[in-house]
Amino acid sequence: MPFQDYTLIQAPMAGGINTTELTVGAARAGALASIGAGYLSGAALEAAVSAARQGGAEAFAVNLFIPGEAGATEAQWRAAREALVPCYQAAGVDLPEAFAELPGFDEQFEAMLEARPAFFSFTFGRLDKARRDACRARGIGLIGTATNLAEARAQAEDGVDAIVLQGEEAGGHRGSVEARGAGQPLAALLEACGEVGRPLIAAGGLMDGADMARVLGQGAAAAQLGTAFLSCPEAGTAPAWREALAAAGPDATAVTAAVSGRLARGLANAWMDQRAPREIAPYPDQHRLTAPLRKAAGAEWKSLWAGTGAHRSRTLPVEELVATLLEECRAAG
Repeated sequence: MPFQDYTLIQAPMAGGINTTELTVGAARAGALASIGAGYLSGAALEAAVSAARQGGAEAFAVNLFIPGEAGATEAQWRAAREALVPCYQAAGVDLPEAFAELPGFDEQFEAMLEARPAFFSFTFGRLDKARRDACRARGIGLIGTATNLAEARAQAEDGVDAIVLQGEEAGGHRGSVEARGAGQPLAALLEACGEVGRPLIAAGGLMDGADMARVLGQGAAAAQLGTAFLSCPEAGTAPAWREALAAAGPDATAVTAAVSGRLARGLANAWMDQRAPREIAPYPDQHRLTAPLRKAAGAEWKSLWAGTGAHRSRTLPVEELVATLLEECRAAG
C-alpha cells in the first residue's frame, strides 16, 4: 500500500455521492479516490470505473459491502412494512406494493475483478480466501474495515494490505460485522489496534488537515475523510442534504438503525426520534423498505448521512479541498 503517496483517502460513499467528477478531482489532486459501489449493478460498477479512468483518475479504490445476515422472514417483513405506514403517511409518500431488489454481491465482485481497480475496499465483514486470491491474481490491493480490535486482528490474519479503522464518529453505516455492533471513539481504536501489524487508515469525524495530522501522529498511515467531501459541488449530494449540512451545529448528528437495519450516523431528523418505526427488518431488507420514502420525501425523511464533524463542512471544489487538506496537514505536522 503506497502510503508514501497517499496520506489522504476520499472515502467511499455509496448512493450516488461518489460521482465521476468527485472521484476524478480527488485523484488528480493527490488523494486516493474511492468509488462507493455498494448499490451499483455489475454493469454500473464497470461503467463507473471506466468513466473515472477516462476522466484521468489512475489509482483508486472500489468499495463493496460484504453480505452478512440472512434476509427478513416473511413475518419480519410484514411487521417492518406495517411499522412504516405512518412514516410514509407523514411524508405524503405512497407506500408501494413492491420494493426494488439490490444487486447481488457475486455480480458486483466479478465486475470489480473485471474492472481491476488499484484497490478493492470492503466493509461489514471479511472477504473469503478464494476472493482474496482472485484479487491478488489481478494485482488488486485489499483494504478491509474494522470497528474494534477483534475485527482488526481478523483482517490482519486475512493478509489485507491495510485496515480502515472506523471510529464511532464516522458518518454513514457503521462498518462492523454485527449490524448493530458497538462503536468506539477513533482515538481509542487507534490506540487499541496499534500492534495488529498492518497499515491503519483512520476514519471518523475527520474534517481538516489538522485532524489528519493528529491521527497520523497517533499511528495511522493515512486518514480517510468522507463528510468533508459532501459539500463539494462535484459530489452527488442532494440539495436538501447540502442545506442541512450548512445549517448543522456541533451536536447535529445521531445514530439510527431504522433506515436500513444497520446502525448509521447522520444529521438528526425523523429517523432518529419518536417518529421512527420501532419494528425494523434486518439489513438490507429495511433499506429496501425505506428507499422509496427516502427518495421521494423532504429532508425530515431522507438519510442525511454525516459524521460528527459535519458542522465544520467547507464548500470548496474537490481539487481545492484536497490541496487545502494536504497543505493543512503538512502545516500541522
